[in-house]
Amino acid sequence: MSDGHTYAERMFPAPVDLGIAEPDRAVSSVTHGTEAWLTGRGGEGSAWYQGGGSASDRAVQGITIYPPTGGVQTQGDPFEPVKVGILIDMDLNQLLADWIDPTILAIEDALNEGVWARGPIQLVIADARGLPRENYRNVIDGYRWLVDQGCVVVLGPMISDNSLVLQDTANELGVACIGWTGAHRFASEYCFTVANGDIPTEGVMCAQWLAARGITRVGSFWEQGSSGRDYADYFRDAAAALGVTVVREVRLEPNPKGLRDDLAMMRDLGVEGLYYGGYGYATFHFASALAELGWDPPRVMGTAFMFYSNSNKWAEGLEGWHGVDQLGEDGANPNYEAMVARFEKRFGRSTRNVVVALAYDTARVAIHGIGNAAIPTPRHVKEGMERIRWMPATNGGPGTYIQFGPHDRKGYKGDFLTIRELRGGELRFDGYHRPEWPSNASS
Repeated sequence: MSDGHTYAERMFPAPVDLGIAEPDRAVSSVTHGTEAWLTGRGGEGSAWYQGGGSASDRAVQGITIYPPTGGVQTQGDPFEPVKVGILIDMDLNQLLADWIDPTILAIEDALNEGVWARGPIQLVIADARGLPRENYRNVIDGYRWLVDQGCVVVLGPMISDNSLVLQDTANELGVACIGWTGAHRFASEYCFTVANGDIPTEGVMCAQWLAARGITRVGSFWEQGSSGRDYADYFRDAAAALGVTVVREVRLEPNPKGLRDDLAMMRDLGVEGLYYGGYGYATFHFASALAELGWDPPRVMGTAFMFYSNSNKWAEGLEGWHGVDQLGEDGANPNYEAMVARFEKRFGRSTRNVVVALAYDTARVAIHGIGNAAIPTPRHVKEGMERIRWMPATNGGPGTYIQFGPHDRKGYKGDFLTIRELRGGELRFDGYHRPEWPSNASS
């Protein structure tokens, strides 16, 4: 019966307690973060370094993780979760599960440590694949959707092109991204990286690696894109300074045409070693071209090398390459070893590729930013991330750590870039990259 008045209704749904919280440990609303493992289909990796998921998979939407209650009863009204966005901007194939599951583990670990105890954390997923294979707008629209959902921080993007496309929007809307990009120009007010490499640094590292092996005549391949010229320019400058001659330079598209002929010409010109800098799509084609030529020169590439974990087929395509990696010396980083042991216990599967470590470290940055924030809003979380100091890293060597500051957006410090070789189906640690001054050789 109407009394003639209009009453205000809730504009937004009331928070709901899922009733899964435990007194002594953090609890997630799912046992696994993707469809393949949640439904029992499992993964397809055939080696320890390959992706542990399925080549076709989907992330569970709205994964909610509760902190331990400590046996304390609330006043009765549930808290709405603080939302963390995950922006998927590329085809992850077998790696999706190795991004989502370590993210869950990192947040559970942090909640168990008391980093955040006010209420649950929820993962909101935007599958918004963009460049180089799909439209650039997808990533912008995916990020905007995560912002509209109320996310206080976004994990991703990964691809350099997408990072630079998104940069202005992220700085305008003011929700921090934690990218995996190596694009050094991405670092800005709301654009952080727990970088899966650093493009100028990778070019220099590869030139130094070739020179250290006495190679003086090289062939250079770089891939068209936002970072291709940086890959080429920094490599070329470093090579010249080290007395290494770039005999021939080739710009590639993701699906390279005439690759075998380019390699044959380099071989005939007396090239002693090869360099590749780019996304990684073109690297898939090198193995067959080199096999046809019967040529097996020393060859090194940037962090596209880590696509070995994307699919079993991709690992076969990288046979014989050295590359810039982030996994430290086997058994050397106690944070990595302990994390993968917890991961196996938590998810009932063993996976040790670089993405597991990278995903874990990225999620740790997000949850510690939330824990450091005065209130869980995007600006305060950004400021909370700036307060992170000497955070343990699972990636890299035992001396690697994560740290930010008001003008410092590149989190990894120390031996976070290493060199590995993939040969005969084995991913071998080649060493930490620690260059020396040329003067040292004559002293």
